[in-house]
This record gives sequence, C-alpha cells and structure tokens, in this order.
Amino acid sequence: MSFVDSLYKFKRDSDEVKVGHKYRYVNPHRVVETARVINVKKDTFGIPHVHFSISVDGDSSTGFEDFRTLGLSSFSERYCEAV
Repeated sequence: MSFVDSLYKFKRDSDEVKVGHKYRYVNPHRVVETARVINVKKDTFGIPHVHFSISVDGDSSTGFEDFRTLGLSSFSERYCEAV
C-alpha cells in the first residue's frame, strides 16, 4: 500500500464501487440523488476518482441529470446506499 493509499480510508471496503452500479443519497429535504458509475480510475497522483452520471428527483428538482467526478472516498461517503 502506498503512502497516498494509506491516507484514504474508504467507507465501502468489501462492496467496492463498480462501473455500471448505482448508488443513492437522500438529503434531508427528501431530494433523491442517484449516481450511476461510468468509470473509476486513479489520477496522476494515484488518487482514485469516480466519474458518474447523476439524476436528481425531488419536489423542485425532478428530472435533473448531469455528469460529475468525485474522489472515491468522497463518493463512498455520500452515495453509501447501493441501488
């Protein structure tokens, strides 16, 4: 394990984030964000990032879709519910 890898403790140890899988986050206002993983790869510093599409459904945000990238640890903390 490299020094950089040791800095990042991932919430999802046994259930790794995988391409094609979907994960969900529900905020306190009942807005549901569903993330579909497009790619997981390390940047030039060896830090893993998740590229994903996101759809948001809620009272005022119905139908919103976008593409985003987060570090693997941040993604795992926010989108901790597998769909």
